[in-house]
Amino acid sequence: MATVAPFAGVHYDPAQPLSALLAPPFDVIGHHEHRRLTSGHAHNITHLTLGDSVQRRSYPAIAARLRRWIAEGVLTRDSQPAFYAYCQEWAKDGHRLKFWGFLALLRLEPFGRRHIFPHEAVLPAPVADRLRIMEHSRANLEPIMTLYRQPEDAMELLYQGLEGLPPLLAAVVPGGGRHRVWRLGLARTRARIQRTLRRRKLFIADGHHRYTAAWLFRQRHRRLPGAQWIMTLIANTEQPGLRIGPIHRAFTCDAPVTADLPRSLERFGRVERLGRRPDAAAMHPARHAIGFYARATGAWRLHLPAPAVTALPREGLEVVQLHSLLPQAATLRAVTFEKDPLAAAAAARHDRRVLAVFLPPISSGHICAIAFGGETLPQKSTFFLPKPLSGLVLRLM
Repeated sequence: MATVAPFAGVHYDPAQPLSALLAPPFDVIGHHEHRRLTSGHAHNITHLTLGDSVQRRSYPAIAARLRRWIAEGVLTRDSQPAFYAYCQEWAKDGHRLKFWGFLALLRLEPFGRRHIFPHEAVLPAPVADRLRIMEHSRANLEPIMTLYRQPEDAMELLYQGLEGLPPLLAAVVPGGGRHRVWRLGLARTRARIQRTLRRRKLFIADGHHRYTAAWLFRQRHRRLPGAQWIMTLIANTEQPGLRIGPIHRAFTCDAPVTADLPRSLERFGRVERLGRRPDAAAMHPARHAIGFYARATGAWRLHLPAPAVTALPREGLEVVQLHSLLPQAATLRAVTFEKDPLAAAAAARHDRRVLAVFLPPISSGHICAIAFGGETLPQKSTFFLPKPLSGLVLRLM
C-alpha cells in the first residue's frame, strides 16, 4: 500500500483575506499573472513558490521570506499532526462541480517500483529549479496531486459528513471557485484514510517535477526524517468534479508549412479536409483522430487506424502517435504547449512556419492503464482540473 501520514500543516491565519494570498500552482502561472499576484499582496504565496522574479529566482531570498513570515505570524503551524480534507467547487461548461481530496504526507519511493507511478516524462530544468527551492526552504510550499481509481469509495461518506461543519480555511477566488479545508485530527478518521489507501496504487496527476526533485532531495539527505515524505493532495479519479483535458501543440517548423503536408501524412491515415477556419480542426475531438491547422493548408483532421488488440495502452493514444509520425513529414524546430486550442490556432494564423495540432482528451482509465503498466506519455499530454491552490497548506521538513 502507499504509505501516508498526517502532518502539522502550516497555513495563513483564517482571518486574513485568503483570496488575495492564494495562487494557482507555480507551473501554470505566466509572467503577467506572476506580476499581478506578487504586486497585489506582499504576502501572496507566489512570493514563495516563484519568488519576486520568474526569470532570475533568488532561492536564499525565498527561504528567508518563509522564515520571516513564520516568525512574524503571517504563517502559523498547527500544533498536532492531521490530515486535511479539501473541497474545491468550480464551474465548467455552466455546471457547478465539486472535487474532494485530502492533503497528506506520502512516503517517497522510486517511480513505478511499487505503489507510485508517473504518467508523463520530466524535463531536467524544472526538476533542478524545484530541488533548489527545497534545498533552501526545507519545505513543501505546495502539494502535488496524486490519484487512485476506486468506483465505490469509502471516503465519500467522510466528505459528505464535513459539509455541515465549519472549515478551518475557506476562500472564494475570482475565476478559481470556492475552496474549503477541514483539519482531520481524530485517530479513527486517520485510520479510515489509511485503510482507504490499503492496496491502492497512485499515479501522479500534477507534480512529476516536484516529486522527482523530492526524491533527489531524499537521496542527498537520507538522515533527515522529513526528506522521506512529500506533501500531496490524494483524490479518487471516479468523481464528477474531475476533468482531464488535452494539451495542444503549436509546432514551429524550419520552413513555412506547405499545402502538401496533409497529403504527405496520408500514409498514416485518412485525411479529412475541414475548410479554412482554424477552429474547425479543434472542434469535436475524437479518438483516433488528430486535428491540424496551418495558413497554407487550412484545417484538416487525420483519422488514424484503431490500434491492434494486442497493442500496449500507450500505443493507440493520439499524442504518442503524433510525436512518432509528424517528424517523418516535417522538420520541427520548437514546440509551444497550449491548453487553449484557439491560442495554438492563433500562433499558426500569424506565422506560416507554425503548425497547430489539436488532440482529444485521455480518460482516467486509460491513464491508469498506462501508468500502472509502467509506461509514460510524452511531456504535457494531460491537463487536470481543478488544480489545488497553493498557499492553503504548506509543510515544513
